[in-house]
Amino acid sequence: MTHKEFRSKLKISSEKAHKELFEAYCGYVYTIVFNRLRSCASREDIEECVCDVFADVYCYYDTEKEIDGDISGFIGTIARRKAAALYKSRISSAETVSIDDELSEQLSSEQDVESETALNEQRRVILSLIAGLGEPDSSIIIQKYYYGRSAREIADIVGLTPENIRVRSGRAVRKLKEMLEKADISL
Repeated sequence: MTHKEFRSKLKISSEKAHKELFEAYCGYVYTIVFNRLRSCASREDIEECVCDVFADVYCYYDTEKEIDGDISGFIGTIARRKAAALYKSRISSAETVSIDDELSEQLSSEQDVESETALNEQRRVILSLIAGLGEPDSSIIIQKYYYGRSAREIADIVGLTPENIRVRSGRAVRKLKEMLEKADISL
């Protein structure tokens, strides 16, 4: 919306002009505010900030000046300033945590990093062996044991009969057990 359009609509009806301005720029303002506040504010706070931006636009936009062009720059500036002010107030009032405290808490946790790493490596190997079964056997195994789907549900996905799924599943499991034994993995 240009300055002249907004000014002419204000002369007809300020309520209608404000509504049209809001509809035209709400997404723009929301994007600016959300991107700035998403890490420290709730959705309600973000929406309230958007409303505050439009309240400031309605109050402080000078329609008496002769300005050519779009008013999006003015609206964007107010949105960035309002969002920055709210961000600053949220961050300054937030509880700060020392990096040293956080690091020492992580180091003193009861997690066994070594065993978790070994378990993750084992999972990676198992998934690569499953992929090595080929299609549709790998899809059947993933659908059955990872997603917990029945033979009928898998049959719909893969395009086979439920009986074929049961037979292929049994064969794939036996084949996978052999592959796991060769890789020296016991479950």
